Amino acid sequence: MVIVVGALITLFGLATALMGPRVANTLSRRSGGRFEASNRLAFRVIGTVLAAAGLFYAVTGQ
Repeated sequence: MVIVVGALITLFGLATALMGPRVANTLSRRSGGRFEASNRLAFRVIGTVLAAAGLFYAVTGQ
């Protein structure tokens, strides 16, 4: 079960890292530029951290 939860966390993190900047770009165009480059970077960083945490959890179970 730990491996499944870790894999789900990893997939969610990867989806955030990969799809987040695209969503931020779309929202930026629709909202008059409220989402700037720093927000796209934040999506990538948070997604990468989540993916790493999911891998760590799946491997160690902690």
